[in-house]
Amino acid sequence: MSFGSPYFTLPDFTYHKPRTLRDALELLEKYGDDAKILAGGVGLIAFMKERLVSPSHVIDVKEIPELKRLEYRKGEGLIIGATITFSELESHQVVREKYRALYQAVKLASDSIIRNRATLVGNVCEAIPWVDGPPPLIAYGAEVEIRSLDRVRRVPVADFIKGPVEIDLEPREIVTSIHVPEVPDEAKSGFVKFNIGSEFALVNLAAYLSLNGKKKDVRLVYGAISPKPVRALEAEKILLAEGDMRTLITSAALKASEELEVISDVLASEDFRRHLIKVLTVKLLTELIGGG
Repeated sequence: MSFGSPYFTLPDFTYHKPRTLRDALELLEKYGDDAKILAGGVGLIAFMKERLVSPSHVIDVKEIPELKRLEYRKGEGLIIGATITFSELESHQVVREKYRALYQAVKLASDSIIRNRATLVGNVCEAIPWVDGPPPLIAYGAEVEIRSLDRVRRVPVADFIKGPVEIDLEPREIVTSIHVPEVPDEAKSGFVKFNIGSEFALVNLAAYLSLNGKKKDVRLVYGAISPKPVRALEAEKILLAEGDMRTLITSAALKASEELEVISDVLASEDFRRHLIKVLTVKLLTELIGGG
């Protein structure tokens, strides 16, 4: 990512490469606000070059075994370690088959060079409104696992991202993994975005639908339209009603475009984003549940 930085060099810093999670946490405990974690480094290096952050200490965690987990347990769900890249997720069979919204989001993210380096945890921790990783994770009800030397806690991704570049993480803590719950066999999910003419999404949408089981559930999560990803709760209720599915989809898309608070910025106006919300909602829901 780049915002037109005039700098071609990084600010001075001390580089650390711990081999264990405890070593990394001890470094964070020692240096606190003066330290930043490097996993993929895509966001951090860009921010440092643009002088948005200037840590005195950079802690490279890529070689820590505990952070390399990518594991699926039937009945429990998916565990994604902090150093797992987009490319590793894209090639994982369970992600492709069972977590389609996440698969489509990582597949559409940037280009293959970036996907080989960028991590999903880093994408979430950047908390930039127009990135693609958070909406599908929120749609699945995923949580981040956070560790410090003296405690472990879990926070839903929806609560972890508090606003633009603002997350629920203390200077002495590290996100070690993301936990994505099991997806029922009858559930469907998908992801779509519009970014023509821009490096970044103008609107993205992750949908999770479970309409045929004992407990119906619909989640529509929109990114790039507001300071943090948001759910269209009233639109979701429409899709839970009985009726002609084409009519329900159209009504839900219109409601989503009306109920959400939408920003204008240098990438797109509020009106254009509201139009895109309708178009993308109809497109994705029709693909997932059809119009008949």
